[in-house]
Amino acid sequence: MGLLRAVDNVNSWLGTTIAFIVLPIVGVSMYEVIARYVFNRPTMWGGQILSILFVALVVLGGGYVLLKDGHVRMDVLYSRWSPRRRAITDVATFVVFLLFTTMLAWQTVEMAWASVKIREASWAAFHGPIYPKKVALALATVLLLLQGISRFVRNIRFIKSPGIDGANSEH
Repeated sequence: MGLLRAVDNVNSWLGTTIAFIVLPIVGVSMYEVIARYVFNRPTMWGGQILSILFVALVVLGGGYVLLKDGHVRMDVLYSRWSPRRRAITDVATFVVFLLFTTMLAWQTVEMAWASVKIREASWAAFHGPIYPKKVALALATVLLLLQGISRFVRNIRFIKSPGIDGANSEH
């Protein structure tokens, strides 16, 4: 259970921290708009910096969203089910989640490693680094996989002993 709490804590901290990336996204966006439309001097770097920041914001929040049970699903049915039935459904669908995220983690880690080794840069005019986006994607996928495993273990424990808190906040 200590390892599960550690995974939860990492995803909770990262999700809360990564939310602050919105501030530089807004700042760079405003700078780019003013430079482009007020001074007619668009930057070469604005789009690429925004791309890196946006990827980090979106993908690194995945584990946090799973921890907080915020991913989209068929809530019309799911929300009406008992906590036990939701846990059983989550356990039954875990195989699909595990296969998908394991394959995705394997591919993104391999891709990120190759990108870091050559310090991959964009072919665009700015020639900014691409490897930070790929590293963020790999890290996010691994954290999502670990959070899914944490959720699975908690659901199994809840199904076996309903008095124990499950993965869903309603348990």
